[in-house]
Amino acid sequence: MSEPVSDSKFKIKLDKYFHKIFSPSHLAYTIFFFIEVLILIVFYFLGSTTLGNIGLFLATVFSLSFILLMFIGVSSKFESYLFSESLDQHKTVIFITTLGFSFVIISLYFLFGGSNQIPIQFIGWDYILPGFYILVYFGWNLAQIFFLKTSFEDIAFNVNNRVLSDSNSNRNKYISIVFLIIAISIAILTQLVTYFGFLSYFEPQTPTDSSLIWFNGWNIAMYIVIFFISYRLVFLYIKSINNNTPNIFSSIFFVLVYLIIWYRSFSFINSFRSVSSALGIDAFRAFIDIVLMIFTAILVIRGLGSRTFKFRIFNPNNLAFFLFAFTLIYIEGQLVMITGAGFIPATYTNRYQVNLVINFAVLLITILFYWFYSEYTLKKSGLILKQMFNQKEVIEIVTDFKSYLINSGALDLEKINDWEFQNFLKNKKLAVGEDRVSENNTPDEPINNQTDI
Repeated sequence: MSEPVSDSKFKIKLDKYFHKIFSPSHLAYTIFFFIEVLILIVFYFLGSTTLGNIGLFLATVFSLSFILLMFIGVSSKFESYLFSESLDQHKTVIFITTLGFSFVIISLYFLFGGSNQIPIQFIGWDYILPGFYILVYFGWNLAQIFFLKTSFEDIAFNVNNRVLSDSNSNRNKYISIVFLIIAISIAILTQLVTYFGFLSYFEPQTPTDSSLIWFNGWNIAMYIVIFFISYRLVFLYIKSINNNTPNIFSSIFFVLVYLIIWYRSFSFINSFRSVSSALGIDAFRAFIDIVLMIFTAILVIRGLGSRTFKFRIFNPNNLAFFLFAFTLIYIEGQLVMITGAGFIPATYTNRYQVNLVINFAVLLITILFYWFYSEYTLKKSGLILKQMFNQKEVIEIVTDFKSYLINSGALDLEKINDWEFQNFLKNKKLAVGEDRVSENNTPDEPINNQTDI
């Protein structure tokens, strides 16, 4: 009896985290989506301007089709047709009709909407579509760490709660320092393995090739980065010990963020190599890019899913269509820069220069993010001494203290009723009402009169 129950729980969790893309009701759409992804990936490696234009056309058609399905999925009238358990006639007709409509509209746009065919050059497909996809690609990469952080925090907290004990503080201190040493060692060893593992790829191909010099310089720079972020990790460890809250959350979070730093820095230095001399590395980097993109796209949809009451256009069924459309747009943004599409060949000549810029920017953002956010998240979780409280937290503390006084008999509820308590909060600019909070300060914004504790 336990196996069916466990299987049912697994399916529920799978639907929750991946918004039903693997459930029978969405499986046909998911298969079609991955077929299109595979087509774009093939174009990625074959790379030519002609394929770039074809990929731009296909990605636009399929993305528009999924967007239309998302809007159709808002209506409850189509729910039984769009999300039936099997690929029946109604689902097939709706999907083919949506795809056919998108195909016709985009075909007309590509045939008659070129920049040299319309009065306003900018809105020609060969200008606005490549530019839009590249903008999404760059923007998503720069913001990627801010979506990955939620998953990294979840992983770090889960490990922390499973390993550490609530009662044995001496054991917790011992384990926390062991994890601290392991975390720093992983960063150092990863860099050592990278150096000796890829050294041969950066050997000079010509007398004027300076790739090896850049590779050695990159390794020195990475050890400097490791030193500074390790210093930050040790600094936070000491603060947690002083707060009597030893933890391994910091160490796990450090390792996860460092892997992103390592990957982005390696992509940066790899951009100095030509495709002929480092094809293996390039394929590896492309694969990791796609995995990271899909992973972070799912995280963003999870975030939207938890706030569907604010976005009526989304519901548990049609969120998957938004995920599919957004992912295709992201992949196409990278494909445009690799193969060229539309106006790109006239203005864009070297994708490795673009990789240099974007990976350096992401690397810098990730390092700065870790430096500041690593302390913020520990304060937020009470693992180090917190000196600043936002409005929501102050209300919670005051409310808990009021309950404590009532339960201990120190406060007579008849003398201080709930209306007086609410009035007291309002006088202190701490109104509990959601409208008031959102009007003056969001729950995550610090209040003006923050208090040191």
